[in-house]
Amino acid sequence: MLKRKMKFKKYMVQYYGWISSYGDWDVDDFVILAENKDEAIKVMNQRLQSVLLKGEPTIMLLSTYKAKMKAFEQKQINNK
Repeated sequence: MLKRKMKFKKYMVQYYGWISSYGDWDVDDFVILAENKDEAIKVMNQRLQSVLLKGEPTIMLLSTYKAKMKAFEQKQINNK
């Protein structure tokens, strides 16, 4: 029997929630390795079950997140 090699992608999850380590609301994030976005959403929901959230968390490919941050950084540099 042939085993299919799984190709994992990295997804960035960001949320606004209660951060108990310093007792305040803040933005936090974490990375999930998953085969597809549906699987990543399931993992995200499991990990956020015990987190008190405000609003909806966001999830995107880590490569997309990095590209957006690079574009934002470049825009900030050009506005100076």
